[in-house]
Amino acid sequence: MIKAIQFLNQVQAGFGGDERMDIKPQFQNGAIGTGMILKSMLQREGADIVATIICGDNYFLQNKDLAIEEILNIIKNFKPDVVICGPALNYKRYGECCGYLTIAIEEKLNISAFAAMSEDSTGTELFRNKIYIIETPNRGGTGLNNSLRKISKFAIKLANHETIGTSQEDGYFPKD
Repeated sequence: MIKAIQFLNQVQAGFGGDERMDIKPQFQNGAIGTGMILKSMLQREGADIVATIICGDNYFLQNKDLAIEEILNIIKNFKPDVVICGPALNYKRYGECCGYLTIAIEEKLNISAFAAMSEDSTGTELFRNKIYIIETPNRGGTGLNNSLRKISKFAIKLANHETIGTSQEDGYFPKD
């Protein structure tokens, strides 16, 4: 079984909005929030979300090095095959968190990782040439299920070390 971890901010995890942006990194076993739909898609392909890591946007960005270190320590304990950062949609701070974390996971843990966010997220502009970012809508609803399918398929490809196709084939933003 392919083991996946999902990284969510406080909003996507259902922990609250702006008033909870200072939540320190923590995890819950299994999937929560948008991960519940993603989990069922992954399970059809022989994968599962073994844990969800949650961190508030402000805590992450104001304590970036510490937050990354704390999150990497959590990830190491689960020994995942792939880490899914997002979907951040158009949450600008969350998109940045996903970008920084994806780079750290790949460079420091040598674990496959990618992000998912909308074209309008500041994280897309900052990181599209450095990491894989699967395109999502700006908000949940229309288009989100299609994006979750792309996220699921891409996670399986990365975990299995399969050849990544073109941006059109696999749904990521082109690296310019």
